[in-house]
Amino acid sequence: MRLVSQRQRSLSFYQSLPSYTQEWEKIGSILDASPLINALAWSDLNKGCGGQPKKATGAKGMSAEQVVRFAVVKMKERLSYRDLKDRVADSICLRAFCLVDYEDVPAFTTLQENIKKISAATWGAINAAVVQYACAQGVEDGECVRIDTTAVKANIHHPTDSHLLWDGNRVLARILQRIESEFERLRRSFHDHRRAAKRLFYRIHNTQGEDNKKPLYKRLIAYTEKTLGYARAAQEALQPAQCASLEETFAAAGYVSELEQFIPLVERVIDQSRRRVLLGEKVPANEKIVSIFEPHTDIIKKGQREITYGHKVLLSGGRSNLITDCAIERGNPADAIQFVPAIGRQEQQFGKCPGQVATDAGFASQANAREARDRGVEDLMFACARKKDDPENSHDSKVYKSLRKWRAGIEGIISATKRAFGLNRCTWSGFESFKAYVQLAVFAFNLQTLARHLLA
Repeated sequence: MRLVSQRQRSLSFYQSLPSYTQEWEKIGSILDASPLINALAWSDLNKGCGGQPKKATGAKGMSAEQVVRFAVVKMKERLSYRDLKDRVADSICLRAFCLVDYEDVPAFTTLQENIKKISAATWGAINAAVVQYACAQGVEDGECVRIDTTAVKANIHHPTDSHLLWDGNRVLARILQRIESEFERLRRSFHDHRRAAKRLFYRIHNTQGEDNKKPLYKRLIAYTEKTLGYARAAQEALQPAQCASLEETFAAAGYVSELEQFIPLVERVIDQSRRRVLLGEKVPANEKIVSIFEPHTDIIKKGQREITYGHKVLLSGGRSNLITDCAIERGNPADAIQFVPAIGRQEQQFGKCPGQVATDAGFASQANAREARDRGVEDLMFACARKKDDPENSHDSKVYKSLRKWRAGIEGIISATKRAFGLNRCTWSGFESFKAYVQLAVFAFNLQTLARHLLA
């Protein structure tokens, strides 16, 4: 018989798909079996602004265990902080995993504040604890290692000289506008050139030919220099000696800090734009600035591939497909330079040198081959296109062919971290946060990989 309506709720709760629930339960059991993970996170969460331990007073807040679990959900499900709150609140499975069964899910601002407190070094130590647990379970032994590097993008727009000049204009003008509105003595001290600068930026973007762009660049640089001069004058006018009262000194301190941050960056933008566009110089990559918002960003060029603006990341993986080592480098160091340190970190992690190492041609050199042999590596494979470029290897041996095929698996690991765990582009600001983001993505990937091994 069909009823018109059914108001009484069923006593049986909705359950997620079995495979989905089992994977989260297994990840939870891995975290429960490694108490060091929560202890490491707690040490960061319990630090105050000055790095000193917090007093044991006030509200309890989120536990270290909850922060780690929310962070894993964020990376594994590719969620923003707002969506993370809603996703966990709406899922019985994720509520149980994040230990908020019958409680209110913390606000997205609380989640962001707590997750960002955990440093990159701590996430790296947490990753090491997961790898050690995998060794204890017989999933990984560190005997075979494959190494490769990839570039992770920073969260910036494509850099051009005109766009950087426009960014400098609008950011400094915005700060000056706020200064004028708060300090009556500085009103009408500055001129706003944003409309003219923006018009020139678009004209440069739509103009063909370098010779036709040069006059426009001269005008845009001139406007940027004027705005920079106003910013320097404001910085001088807001010094403590120029302030009439203590309240004004405190109010000015925040603006002075902002100006001190952006003025040197805009100076560098003007200098490189003049050198590159007007004087025709080739500015070295290590002297360039590609963003005034993320000045730590490096220019990464790998072979014939497209240039990436971000940082180079080295990843090492074992037979279990776990990422056993992750290193984030400044600049664009050659792969060959990073080979010996990577082997050293593997030796430190597992207490022994790996017996088999497979890398691509970028790591190949006679010095690296000798150092690896001296450390105890028995089978070493550099996937070189030509035999004469491949030191101390026989391209016809079965071991070489086997390691060459196995090495290709690291490409799949890198692809998975980028597609499924957000490692294609870091959305956190600052270099320290960049490193923390990468380490957290690797941690989430390792947890999923290990959970699937243990469920198999």
